[in-house]
Amino acid sequence: MKKRILKIIALCLGVALTIGTCAFANALVGNPISKMLAEGTAKKHVAASYPNTGYTVESVTYSFKTGEYYALVNNPSNVDEHFSLTLSMLGKLLDDDYTFRVEEHQNVANRIYFEYRALVDAVLTSYAYPYSVSLGYGDFLIADEHEFSPENALKRSELKNGEAYNVGELGGKSAMLVLYIDSDAVTTQRAAEVLLKTKELMNRSGVYFYAVHLVLQYPPYDEQKPYARPEGSVDLLNFLASDIYEDGITARIEDCAKSTQDYYSRLDKNR
Repeated sequence: MKKRILKIIALCLGVALTIGTCAFANALVGNPISKMLAEGTAKKHVAASYPNTGYTVESVTYSFKTGEYYALVNNPSNVDEHFSLTLSMLGKLLDDDYTFRVEEHQNVANRIYFEYRALVDAVLTSYAYPYSVSLGYGDFLIADEHEFSPENALKRSELKNGEAYNVGELGGKSAMLVLYIDSDAVTTQRAAEVLLKTKELMNRSGVYFYAVHLVLQYPPYDEQKPYARPEGSVDLLNFLASDIYEDGITARIEDCAKSTQDYYSRLDKNR
């Protein structure tokens, strides 16, 4: 009798362990049945909602973070016509982001943003760029009409799917260059040198920008601890590219540095 009870207990533990393992695996990687249900729903939704448009379900993947499936829907004939569907484990459609990504041109906005960033990276990481870049990237400003955006930002509503844009040239109207430069000399004269050389190399590469946020700072004491640096910096927020020319540039840098510090002081007071 005792052995029988032990066998039953062992069997129950085995079943519980198996169920637990399956549940864990399901939460981690999903399961074939749920994926099949999600894929079926995705294909039916695309066929019913977007007939004769060239859209196809390219892939269906599971996210362990949300416990949901995501179907990538793509139109191979247009680089900006792709979106995703969110589906439950039972194959129920939870979300369709077609409107935001395609109709409202977020895909185009993303394409322009990353193309411009790649152009800036190519200049800042080239052998021709003579400065030590602690942080440097191009930030293309694209306006969402539902939120506050800078006046010079490119309007998302005016973008066109599949349009070929001269991103480097557009940057002259709507892009911000962010530059943190390490230098042994932290002076307005060195800041002027950095601004002039950076604009020269950017323009030579056909990459323009509207304004720059330049922070000229001392190198860290230890490369393994970039946050530990000598005090002192030249911080220039929103220094216009149109103001980057030799005549009188140090005076403009000093004015911008003062305006930047005043701006930070106001932010501190309002916290």
